[in-house]
Amino acid sequence: MSDVPTRVAVACQGGGSHTAFTAGVLRRLLDEPAPDYDLTAFTGTSGGALCALVAWYGLRTADAATARRGLAGLWTDVGTRGPVDSLVNFGVVSLARLLDGGFPVAQISPAYNAGARMATRRLRNAIEAQVDPAVLADLVAEDDPPSPKLLVSAVDATDGTFEIFTDRPAESPAVDPETAWLEERPKPLSVDAVLASAAVPTVFEGVRLPDDPGGPVHEYWDGLFSQNPPVRNLLDGPDRAGAKPDEIWLVRINPRVKRGDFSTLAAIADRRNELAGSLSLAQELHFVEQVNGWIEDGVLPRERYKPVTVREIELDESRLDGDRPLRTASKFDRRASFLEDLMALGERQADEFLADRDAHRLLGPA
Repeated sequence: MSDVPTRVAVACQGGGSHTAFTAGVLRRLLDEPAPDYDLTAFTGTSGGALCALVAWYGLRTADAATARRGLAGLWTDVGTRGPVDSLVNFGVVSLARLLDGGFPVAQISPAYNAGARMATRRLRNAIEAQVDPAVLADLVAEDDPPSPKLLVSAVDATDGTFEIFTDRPAESPAVDPETAWLEERPKPLSVDAVLASAAVPTVFEGVRLPDDPGGPVHEYWDGLFSQNPPVRNLLDGPDRAGAKPDEIWLVRINPRVKRGDFSTLAAIADRRNELAGSLSLAQELHFVEQVNGWIEDGVLPRERYKPVTVREIELDESRLDGDRPLRTASKFDRRASFLEDLMALGERQADEFLADRDAHRLLGPA
């Protein structure tokens, strides 16, 4: 074993309530008393962004134990509390199942839905119970922030562009109006940005944020439409190869492969949702593989770039103690017992991952 810890970035895929699994994975990764790895970055989308934010915040403001408690507290607050909340949750999940099955159900825009606004407020309260917005703003304003760094993705529905929110936004360069939609200018991280990453537009109202300080307001939607999660951005900077991650550990929620019959509307809806959350990730991973190849061929200088290994922890629904199979509708399920089962499974699978990381290599050097 090398005396130098492996520099690891953890990338957390989105998937609604299913990302309670991610919270369990992160809790286990943060539980090593003397790990041979250094968690230098977190990236996340939607529910994965919530988990990444709380883990990052705990490490930046205190320690791993605080991060672990924050992850548990977040999902406790998200989960159902009391019979009325449980009844509301049952109605939401049942409605989602009817919609996926093609049944004609009257719908109302989240902009005019009091229930949607209440759900957004509750999610904000759950985040802010673990992440103080004022402290978060101070962390983002630091000139030379320490590790780990954080990247959160959302989509700018106004411009139709991918957006990254981070704790270390670069100075915005001069942008050519003709190619502005191609420019990547990381924006400052905030609780609103994380809510934007989780704002499924048919369920939650989009989050409106200024494109630049004092600039026009744009509407942002769920990162499911965007990078899910951000991966290639981890290779963009810094300029020294030694400061980049050695490995990316991907927490995958949506399965790559799905066997079975897709003849029913419900099955089609489920697989369409999974693919929407995974196809952009496939492109991100292809980019990593391509960069690795360019380094091997000598096209990219090794003083600035280095080959990166990607390892994967994929949610295995067959091992859940409780309900399965997982469906699109269950991504809205906030039953406390369901979330606890997912978190416990995440801890078990992360434990197995740490015991034999080589068995989980997805691409890159062995």
